Amino acid sequence: MRFKFTLIIFLVAAIAVFFSRQQTFVPRSALDIYHHYIDKTEASAIPGLTPESAVQIQKRVVYALSENWGGVAGYKAAITNPAVQHKMGISEPLLGIFLSKMLMDSPADIRISSTVHPFAEADLLVRVKDASINDAKTDRELLAAIDAVIPFIEIPDRLYSTDKPLTAEMLTAINTGARYGVMGPSIAIEDIGDLNQCEVGIVYDDRSHLKTGRCSALMGSPVNVIRWLRDKLLVMGYPLKQGSLLSLGSLTTPIPIKKGRLTAVYTGLGSQPHHTVSVTFK
Repeated sequence: MRFKFTLIIFLVAAIAVFFSRQQTFVPRSALDIYHHYIDKTEASAIPGLTPESAVQIQKRVVYALSENWGGVAGYKAAITNPAVQHKMGISEPLLGIFLSKMLMDSPADIRISSTVHPFAEADLLVRVKDASINDAKTDRELLAAIDAVIPFIEIPDRLYSTDKPLTAEMLTAINTGARYGVMGPSIAIEDIGDLNQCEVGIVYDDRSHLKTGRCSALMGSPVNVIRWLRDKLLVMGYPLKQGSLLSLGSLTTPIPIKKGRLTAVYTGLGSQPHHTVSVTFK
């Protein structure tokens, strides 16, 4: 009898410790990531992360950052490549959030010391025209709710050590690495015949790290990413608003950061032969 009583006490205590840990795990982990982000220091892997806890950590980190980085400017779809998704054990992209001060106009200057483990990617933004996007059913209706396409270089920051691979949960917890983004000229969507036809080349001034990509590689078509982001946000209770920016994913493989100017040249976007975006790393 005494043994059974002791066992019950032990189990009750273990359950209490478990739930106590769960209640403090998310706030503590979010605070750690927040401090690594603002201090520009390397974060350690977080043991015990689940998809649910990672999302809660992300929300807290973004909320804390918004005090100095501004309000929500838009959203990003990270890991749109099916091969990379398979490797990470996920079946869809990951959602990230851009705050207003993360985004700047081209040409831009960024100090490498203001990041931890940055890299660059040629990307593409679209801007929401109005709230009709939340009810759009067809591809035509989705595109009708977009008013502009914006060439874009994203500079994510992985925060964690580069010695070990990232998990989907780790990446979600750091808000999919959102740190900086450089925006090119806005192009009216009605001036673009077929968004699938756009292409990009990106390279440093010394002609190193040349990468190319096609917009059609974005989940088969950019409109598919727009739909995914819209649906994901609706499920989370965040309907899109006029002016929201949507980052549709990387058109190129990651580009190492080094001192110098990195320029992306986009073709197939409207009547002009090309549009450029540039960022100088110092």
